[in-house]
Amino acid sequence: MGQTHDGDAAAMDKTERLTEHPATSNEMTAALNAALEAGDLNSIMGIMGQMARAHRMRRVARETGLGEKSLYKSMRAGASPEFNTVLRVLRSLGFRLQAVPLSSNDSQ
Repeated sequence: MGQTHDGDAAAMDKTERLTEHPATSNEMTAALNAALEAGDLNSIMGIMGQMARAHRMRRVARETGLGEKSLYKSMRAGASPEFNTVLRVLRSLGFRLQAVPLSSNDSQ
């Protein structure tokens, strides 16, 4: 994660575009996947926050059992929430994480 990858730039471009323009669900999903692939925690949290707001933070809070105010703090760029919080929010948004083996090209 300390290295710069081509995916980092793509994730940042998508994140910047999402903050400037309303995004469709497909655009947010693509941006989240790009940020996850790049390993960019700031982008991941920023995009998850946008997705949660688009799905109504109050509903996400109710479904996750977390406080609405704490979700606003946790789901923003620069935040470092507990992993369990990330998993619960993703599930509320209709997503799950999946481990995919790196190809030999990805590990370089």
